[in-house]
Amino acid sequence: MRAGEHHGFTLIECLIVLVLVTILTSLASPTFSTLLERAHQQQVIYQLKAAVLLARHTSLIERTPVHICPFGGVGLDPMLNQRDEPECVSDYRVGVGTWIERDGTWQPLRLWRWDAIKITNRKGTRRVGESVSFDKNGLANRNMTWSICAGRTNLSLVLNRVGRPVTRLGWGEC
Repeated sequence: MRAGEHHGFTLIECLIVLVLVTILTSLASPTFSTLLERAHQQQVIYQLKAAVLLARHTSLIERTPVHICPFGGVGLDPMLNQRDEPECVSDYRVGVGTWIERDGTWQPLRLWRWDAIKITNRKGTRRVGESVSFDKNGLANRNMTWSICAGRTNLSLVLNRVGRPVTRLGWGEC
């Protein structure tokens, strides 16, 4: 090895690279957390849409009422006995359940659970807790909007009385 030849990196070069990597990571971190929020937002909206579609299609196929309501996610196994009325909670924060009426009693059809998230009306002024029922013709008893904000981005599931759910970006207010 000749005098003056260098192999490897100096401590200063390593520190400069480390500082640059730290700066780039701190810039990317908020973007990554926003990405996670939006992914959770989409997951919940798609699960709500799956619940609505299951309820509507089941009511049409089996020619019997099907009910969608907020589900608390605890204390109920989907395979349990029938109930006199669906087991619902005050809002859709952690889940949704679909219930089918058979022989005068309600049975859980399918339950969805997710990490707690705020689901509001279109204006974002109150949490949504109303239930939706589909009659034997697949018609909903109400119009409904489930709206979720991730940062300033709103994603909503809009249900009309005919029973058709539509996902809308920017439909509600954050």
